[in-house]
Amino acid sequence: MMKRSTKWVITLVFILLIAYSGFVTYSWLDGEKEKKDMMSYAIAISDLPLRELDDMGSMLEYLIEHSTDEVLRERISEYRSHARALYYSSSILYTSTQDEKYRVFKDAMKNLENFFISVNNRPDIRKIIENNLDTLKQMENILDTIDRINDLTIPNAEELLELSGELEF
Repeated sequence: MMKRSTKWVITLVFILLIAYSGFVTYSWLDGEKEKKDMMSYAIAISDLPLRELDDMGSMLEYLIEHSTDEVLRERISEYRSHARALYYSSSILYTSTQDEKYRVFKDAMKNLENFFISVNNRPDIRKIIENNLDTLKQMENILDTIDRINDLTIPNAEELLELSGELEF
């Protein structure tokens, strides 16, 4: 038969294990909540950049015909910022979900950002944009079908990556 002190030690060990498992469960649930909050934030911050980029080809075509180089450069700078914001938000979403569509989209947005950076630093800005208008309009059409970044599909992301790779600068 066990001694009374041994029973108390075993009981104490069980109580500590139960308390520890409760703490670990709480920490895990809290981490899941933080992950959901972070994903919601990443989705929300991508809304405006998606809307801005879903008319980039048409807007740039209009600006080439009706504006100064200064206005055109300002708009390209805005598009660069929007592509960067989408790069960051898709990076957060990929890290959180490991969903391949976000990694592919992230790469496409990095290519688009690099295109806008390069174009904005060139003296022949109008010619470069004109040479890439068809590709930008195709990207615009795909982006126009995406209401929010979490509505993105892998075929859309892959097509955007392919098109962004075709941009010549």
